Amino acid sequence: MFVVGRVLKPQGINGSVKVEIITSFPEHFMDLKKVYVQKENKKQAYSIEQVRLSNRFVFIKFAEVNSIEEAETLRNQYLYITGDDLMPLGEDEYYIHDLLGLKVFDEAGTYLGVIKDVLTYTANDVYVLHTEDGREVLLPAIKSVVKKVDVQAGVMTIHLMEGLFDL
Repeated sequence: MFVVGRVLKPQGINGSVKVEIITSFPEHFMDLKKVYVQKENKKQAYSIEQVRLSNRFVFIKFAEVNSIEEAETLRNQYLYITGDDLMPLGEDEYYIHDLLGLKVFDEAGTYLGVIKDVLTYTANDVYVLHTEDGREVLLPAIKSVVKKVDVQAGVMTIHLMEGLFDL
């Protein structure tokens, strides 16, 4: 399951909630039929009745929540979707969870390490590579560096730009 939002607080008296958007696709909320909330060590489904998007938030009315008191029980809870509900991506686009753990090789086939994190910035993402000797190398996620990503094989091929591995 994948996090798409976090309930901030009840909104109004009918059971609606204000949700912090934790996805690159806020418009996706308009198409979702249900989300899941972790309750007592299991995920419980909530049917989406109504959605309204604003700049940084989404306001959701769930069919199962009909009062401010019921909405209050969702405060600070994360909203999850299944893999089937993920938005389709374009060519050369990847979900972060698909990149984590990829083995990284240079163009000559030399093993360099494993992707452990992805930092998101406005200009471009940055992949955090952990090398075998315990160093952390930041790889800009740009075409001149990242030559090939094969999620199925669990491999990324990069071009070693001058200075990339300098301390």
